[in-house]
Amino acid sequence: MVTDSTPELTRSDLSTVQELVYRLAGIRLADGKKQLVQHRLSRRLRERHLDSYHDYCQLLGRSEEEAERQRFLNALTTNETYFFRHKQHWDFIIDHLIPAWRAARHPPRIWSAACSTGEEPYSVAILMRELFMDKPSTIDATDINDLVLRTAREGTYGSYALQKVTPLCLERYFEPATAERWTVTKKVRDLVNFRQVNLLQTTSGSAYDLILCRNVLIYFDDASKDRALRVIAQRMSPTSYLMIGGAESLGSLHTYFEFQAPGIYRKVQHA
Repeated sequence: MVTDSTPELTRSDLSTVQELVYRLAGIRLADGKKQLVQHRLSRRLRERHLDSYHDYCQLLGRSEEEAERQRFLNALTTNETYFFRHKQHWDFIIDHLIPAWRAARHPPRIWSAACSTGEEPYSVAILMRELFMDKPSTIDATDINDLVLRTAREGTYGSYALQKVTPLCLERYFEPATAERWTVTKKVRDLVNFRQVNLLQTTSGSAYDLILCRNVLIYFDDASKDRALRVIAQRMSPTSYLMIGGAESLGSLHTYFEFQAPGIYRKVQHA
């Protein structure tokens, strides 16, 4: 049985955790994240009645422990976001993309990759409700973390997530859940399809007009980033746009995409 004190995460155990999270999700955990890893995985040790991180790593290697590997990823992936994050991106959508979509007379296909707890795709859905009232888009929203997807489907948020939401928007598209929490209205929730997807795995389907993959590539090394961007590029047409986070860069992988504005790219036709 596990004692009351938290076991020590050894350097060897950290290396095993780093290798596993990279293999499963393409995420590079820095050596400096030792305390964070130890803290976040300590609950898993307690719930599985294990005495060491070495035992937990051994457990994760068993073929029958797929559900635990998912809990492992859930514990180590970061999910901090809020509605209408990165104002310059929303301004670009409103000023440049929506006029083009209106001229084409069809609602765009949009993918919110790494959607976390749902603030991003619901922000898109609110814009679509405002600007495509007659034929609003359906937004695909995906994440590798199944726990955050549960929160996203519920659509209930506190003041931090709503910090950029205007009083008028709150009145139109949210309903009070408690004294300090609000739930996205059904007419907005119905526009978003949530499902679990690993960005390193190939997907199929029609091209999207806009893909948002913000604040996730920063956790990838070049090899993982290349795999993810290849998957994304396959789901884009020459007129599609990709948006990444403000602190992110495509680096040497810019050959898949051409720069439009900070954090905004279009697909290179030969990619």
